[in-house]
Amino acid sequence: KLTRTDVKINPDTGEETEIVKTIAESDNSYLIANDNVTLDLATGDNNWVISVGYNKGFSPNYGAWGYPIVICSSFVFAIMVMLVLVSKKDYELILHKLMPKRAIAKLRKGETVVEEYNNVTIFFSDIVGYTRMASEMTPIEVMKMLNDLFMEFDKLAEKYNVFKVETIGDAYIAIGGAPTKCSGTEAAEKVALFALDVMKVVSEFETADGAKIFIRAGLASGPVVAGVVGFSLPKYTLFGDTVNFASRMESTSKQMRVQIAPITHRLLLDAPSYQFTSEERRDGGELGVEIKGKGRQFTYWLNSATERQLDSSDSNQNGSYGMISIPNSSLATQQISRVTDDSSRLLH
Repeated sequence: KLTRTDVKINPDTGEETEIVKTIAESDNSYLIANDNVTLDLATGDNNWVISVGYNKGFSPNYGAWGYPIVICSSFVFAIMVMLVLVSKKDYELILHKLMPKRAIAKLRKGETVVEEYNNVTIFFSDIVGYTRMASEMTPIEVMKMLNDLFMEFDKLAEKYNVFKVETIGDAYIAIGGAPTKCSGTEAAEKVALFALDVMKVVSEFETADGAKIFIRAGLASGPVVAGVVGFSLPKYTLFGDTVNFASRMESTSKQMRVQIAPITHRLLLDAPSYQFTSEERRDGGELGVEIKGKGRQFTYWLNSATERQLDSSDSNQNGSYGMISIPNSSLATQQISRVTDDSSRLLH
């Protein structure tokens, strides 16, 4: 299509008007749009424009193979992005199992992670005769045994909302009341229930060759400081005398027994949902046990737990629950008095 643009000037007003006239055109010139290829031809008096185009519109010559490549590339890119997001989510899930979310958030900001907890309960356990047992097994067998055993412990930790701190060899360390804070009695109750179930699991556990294993455990309650130490292989760690005391409770415990510190025993007397049965430790008729660095401590053996029953006959008219019925209340009173006396002797 060939067009000519004439410019007409009004002699009175000087206004210019452009008039486009078609000089020549083909039969398919009506298909030509404004965005087709054009060529300006300057003449002396006016401007000629040649416009050309395809009969079926303009289509790039790479369309037959270009479009499939773009579609496939977009699909592959979307899959790769999805895999990256899934991997990142899995990474975060693993990271959250290693340390609390608050600690991770602080580390990402470059802050030091230091958290104080006023009253937590710590669980320590190890396998009795582990050194001899490990010498009679291959390293792979030892690893499989510990993995199978500690996976059962992990399930119980999730069940009772107890935080697994770490495992060191055959030792398993957990804490209640941190990093998720709760009252001291609630923390002691969670860890005590966890410890009793651990003993039950171990009593039913067998190695690959059918051998039985035995553990000893200890609980202690009190204040701790938790934090992340170092930047190479950072680990959420507990610090404080309560940690050392819990370790001593475990090391001086006996096979398949849970030894608890006096403060833990006192907290369990006020446990909100369970009533715990315990007994004073006596060795050779002598009360308590010698603890390195602390002298003689009046500790207890944790034996069992039963869910507290509410006496409906004591409920008042406001619909609130009645008094909690605790059997052997006189014995509980004697235990409270004894713990109070023991605590006073420890303080002095």
